[in-house]
Amino acid sequence: MIKKTYLFVALVVVTGFGCATQSERTNGEYPKAYRSALNDFPGNQNVDPAAIDTFTQFLMNIGQPGSADTARALYAEELHFSDALMHTRDREKVVTHFDGIGKAGTTVAVEMHQTLISDRDVYLVWSMRATFKPFITTVESDTLGITHLRFNEQGQVVLHQDFWDSGLGFYSHVPLLGGIVRAVNKRFQAE
Repeated sequence: MIKKTYLFVALVVVTGFGCATQSERTNGEYPKAYRSALNDFPGNQNVDPAAIDTFTQFLMNIGQPGSADTARALYAEELHFSDALMHTRDREKVVTHFDGIGKAGTTVAVEMHQTLISDRDVYLVWSMRATFKPFITTVESDTLGITHLRFNEQGQVVLHQDFWDSGLGFYSHVPLLGGIVRAVNKRFQAE
């Protein structure tokens, strides 16, 4: 009976996470939304290095006071934003997202490893350590990722697509759900 209860709770948690993120998706699944955004937001071919530096500093200081105001200035009103936890085309939701990180008591330390520029596309290679409290216990996560950016003529971000393992980097630390994520991951590991 206890196993069935845990399985039911885990199913509710997984379904809850899926519903929370699905409402923000455009064009169905996020891969389709990203492919669509590549066409919808071509970006400026002459990317200003100062815009990249300003964004990089913002990313390295996520959750600090003033993050919401900085995000409002950095992101264009019309955009594609997807960071594995949220997908939207609404700048105010992006602003609220970044504002909520600090308000939730989450501390984030992002280390930038490399910036790659290819025409209008900018790729930031980073690692992130986060300390957060999903329920009762404070946990720490360490993850790697890449952010694909495009900027408009005003130097604002019109496309922000993160590529990182939110399963192992975030969800694996959530009680009950974490055990399921780790069990699924273990099934696909090479011996």
